[in-house]
Amino acid sequence: MSESMLIDQHQSVVQFPDTKLIQQNGQPRFGIIDYPVSEINYRDCRLLTPMGKAASRWQRWFGFNAFQYYGIISPEIVLGCALVDTKLVGLAFCYLYHPPSKRRWALTFHDVLSQNCHLSLSPDEGGSYFKRGNRVIVMKYDRLTRTKSLRIELPNLNVNCVFDEAIQPMQPLRICTRCGPSGWVYAQKVAGLAVQGEIDCKWGHFDLSQIQASAHHDFSAGYMRRETFWNWACLGGRLSSGEWLGLNLSAGVNETSFTENCYWLDGQLGKIDHIHFDYHVDDIYLPWHITSYDKSLDLTFTPLGAHRECLNLWLMATNFHQLYGYFSGTIETGQRTIQVDNILGFVEEHYAKW
Repeated sequence: MSESMLIDQHQSVVQFPDTKLIQQNGQPRFGIIDYPVSEINYRDCRLLTPMGKAASRWQRWFGFNAFQYYGIISPEIVLGCALVDTKLVGLAFCYLYHPPSKRRWALTFHDVLSQNCHLSLSPDEGGSYFKRGNRVIVMKYDRLTRTKSLRIELPNLNVNCVFDEAIQPMQPLRICTRCGPSGWVYAQKVAGLAVQGEIDCKWGHFDLSQIQASAHHDFSAGYMRRETFWNWACLGGRLSSGEWLGLNLSAGVNETSFTENCYWLDGQLGKIDHIHFDYHVDDIYLPWHITSYDKSLDLTFTPLGAHRECLNLWLMATNFHQLYGYFSGTIETGQRTIQVDNILGFVEEHYAKW
């Protein structure tokens, strides 16, 4: 495959007036943002050290991290795919789980200095990719059509799929929070969208429209805490009423003044209070209990399996468990009670030293 078929890592980000994340005063736009952010222009950030001095070029380069995640959920096939750029090391992984047979397949690539990995600085335009030989992962974003696509060409796996944020229409969660004395994190997330396309793997051919698969996407970037830990949960699927439900929850990250906890019902965004993850840290495969502070959310997660990444390189490290399984319980919206009955999704336990 020619390099021209991928996103050109040197192409300029499409510019839209007054919608970049970093403002003219060098500060990000903090809070829940209700309009598209055209570019994470981190080079324009006025970054300071904890002692109030201007950060060095090394600190500005090394401190900026980014990751993007694309997930597909259905009772027939579950897919998780991530691209990560920590400057010193890039990471790409993809895994599949086949619920009918309870079989799993996974492949991970580590990339020194992120030479083969490029991540877009725009949540809605351009694209991100990993390429090594004939192994290719591409996440492509189109601002005009509001689509996000995933193409994977790996041994035993070919994926071509796309979801459309304009159909429902989807209201993405866009949030920017403070992180440490002068850092910040921008996250843009969607979940519970109908996804179209195909997956070909060793378990067969899957038409994602026919099996009513849902998709979720996570775009995160910023000057994150040097050492951090978080829990995360996400689900997507159709309710008995026919409505699409999506959910995004976290604890330990993106919680300074604002939170990323939310649900989507047919694309409409609703916020959720602070979240507590109650699980057995010495046996994370036992059921998890997830509740909100105001008791509006009460869910039990029963794991089926997990994808794990564990890497310790002194300057950076990760100990990452992403479990997939079934959620059951209730979500109170203020107008109604949403009954969650065995809807597939993910939870996560993640320690990172960036």
